[in-house]
Amino acid sequence: PLAEDPIFWIYYPDFREKLARFETFNPLNDALRMSWDDLFKSRFFSSYIVKASNALDQDIIDYTGDQMDALYESEAIKEQIFNFEHDLWEF
Repeated sequence: PLAEDPIFWIYYPDFREKLARFETFNPLNDALRMSWDDLFKSRFFSSYIVKASNALDQDIIDYTGDQMDALYESEAIKEQIFNFEHDLWEF
């Protein structure tokens, strides 16, 4: 899946108002009614990072060379971002 090319990108904050107007269906819980905006805010989706800032402006797959290594690198970047955001706050 990491070798797939995106057809287009949508800037979420600009599209959020439209997403809030349409309802989505959860096949695991038909009593739960939510909009597409609710789905994204609740993070009911899976994702992976395909690119991070780097000097050569490369996608992860370009510098790992292997789809599985790219997926591992994606997860490592996701963890770095999580730790960075977590360390911003003091409890």
